[in-house]
Amino acid sequence: MTKAREATFEDAAAARAGAPTLIVCDWIPPAFGAVGQYMMRRARIAAEAGGDVTLVGLGDVEGVETAAIGEGTLTIVRLAALDADKKASLWRRAAWAAGKNVRLIRAARRAMREKHRGNWQVVVTGSPPFLSYLVLFLNWLAWRERVTYRITDFYPETAIASGRADWLRLAGPPVRFLRRRAAGIEALGVDQARRLAAKGVPEDRITIVRDVSPVDDWAVAPAERPFEAGKVTLLYSGNLGIAHDIETFGAAYEAHVRHGSDRVRLWLNATGAQVDRLRAFCDERGLPLVATPLVPLGELASVLLAADAHLVLLRREFWGYVLPSKIYACIESGRPIVYVGPLESDVHLLSSRRASPYFHVEPGDVGAAVAVFEQLADMVAARRSTIGGTPPKGD
Repeated sequence: MTKAREATFEDAAAARAGAPTLIVCDWIPPAFGAVGQYMMRRARIAAEAGGDVTLVGLGDVEGVETAAIGEGTLTIVRLAALDADKKASLWRRAAWAAGKNVRLIRAARRAMREKHRGNWQVVVTGSPPFLSYLVLFLNWLAWRERVTYRITDFYPETAIASGRADWLRLAGPPVRFLRRRAAGIEALGVDQARRLAAKGVPEDRITIVRDVSPVDDWAVAPAERPFEAGKVTLLYSGNLGIAHDIETFGAAYEAHVRHGSDRVRLWLNATGAQVDRLRAFCDERGLPLVATPLVPLGELASVLLAADAHLVLLRREFWGYVLPSKIYACIESGRPIVYVGPLESDVHLLSSRRASPYFHVEPGDVGAAVAVFEQLADMVAARRSTIGGTPPKGD
C-alpha cells in the first residue's frame, strides 16, 4: 500500500485560493470530455473559495467568458477544435495532439500575461497526450510558476501498453525528469500512486485526489429502457477505448446468449476507438445490442438510472495507468456493477467498498463472466418480483 497522502477533490480545488489559478485540459463542457468535466467542477470550486481562476480548454465554439462565482472569478477560454479521429494511425493522432497542445499552451500563456500577475498556481492534466510534459518543460525553462500535474491517463505508458508504440520507451528518462519537476503530482487513486512510486517519484510528492461523480442531481426520471421488459439492461456508458477489455466481455456475452439463459442485454451509450469494434462483433454474431449517441452531461443521470447494472472494463496491462472515472457515477447511481478487469485497479477497491452488489471478473476468465451474467439476471428477476414484475424506477 502506498504512503501517499490523500485529499478530497474539494480541498484540492480550494487550495491556495488566494493565488491566481490556471487550469489547462482538453475538452471542457458543453463539449464531451471526462477530464474537462472534472476540471470545470474544480475551477468552480476554486472560484467559489475566492480564487481568480482561468480554465483553458478545447470546445465546439471559440470564445472567452468571465463570471463572478461565489467570492471569486472564473474565466473560461475555449479554443474551437474538432475531435481526433479515433480510427486514425498513432502518428496522425500524435500530430493532432501536438497541434492542440501548442494552441492550449499559447492560450494559457496569453491569459497569464493579460492579467499581469505572477505566483500562479498552474494545474495541468495528462490530456491531450504530452500536454503536461510540455507545460512542465516550459515552466522549468522559463515560467517558474507552481505547477501541479494531475495525472489522468499515463503517457507514454498507455501507448506502450497498447502494443502500438514500444519505441516510446526511449521517452522514459525525460518523462521521469519532468515529473520530478512538478511542485506536486495528483494521482487519481492508490493504483496510480503505486505506479508513480515504482517509477521513482517520491511518495511525499504524491497526493491522491479522487475524482467525484459529475452528476449533481439524481432526482430525475430514468430514461426509456432500450430493451423489452423481462430482459436485464447492462449499460456501458462513457469512453470505450484501447484500455478496455472488450474481448473477455464479448466472448462471455456470446456464450450467455447462445448457451445461457439469454436474459442480459448490452446497451452502449458510448464513444471511443472500440465502439465500432464491439458493435461489429455483436452484429457479425447476431448478438443483441442497442447503441445510442452519448448523452450530454445534464442527461447522464437519467441514462444511468435506466440501467439494471453498469459494465466497467479494463485490460490487465492498464491498471494504474488508466482509471475509468465513470466508476464514481456508476457507484452513486446505486445500480449493481459488473467489473471485468484486474484487482490491482482502484475500480475494484472502490466498488468492493461502496457498490452493492458488485461482481468482479478477471480479464480472460470467460466462464466466470458467463456465471456473473446468470447471477445478475437471477438477482434482477428476484428484485422485480418483489415490486410487481416491472423494472425498477430509479430505486
